[in-house]
Amino acid sequence: MSNRNIAASNFDQVVDDFLKNYQDRGMKKWAGFFLSDHTLKINKDKKKRSLIYLKKPEMNQVEISNVLLIAFSNHYQVSIQLKNIDSNDNFSADIVGFVQGYYAQS
Repeated sequence: MSNRNIAASNFDQVVDDFLKNYQDRGMKKWAGFFLSDHTLKINKDKKKRSLIYLKKPEMNQVEISNVLLIAFSNHYQVSIQLKNIDSNDNFSADIVGFVQGYYAQS
């Protein structure tokens, strides 16, 4: 038998021994392989869920109309908080944007 044949049979024996004794750890072996983008997204979502929006003072119709008129005339951005609350009594994020027009009810 040549050295090459001995090395090949030794390799085959090592592979056979490895496969007989190998125990796959399943998903445990992949637990450390989260992509950095995935981890970043998880952290952003967690931070977003932990935000608490405090209740803003309510405004009457006249105050709202004045703010909308000024914002519309000067192209200012406005921030609107809805009265809706979630199951934990928290307000949702404000609606932020520019006034494109409005209809005042009398």
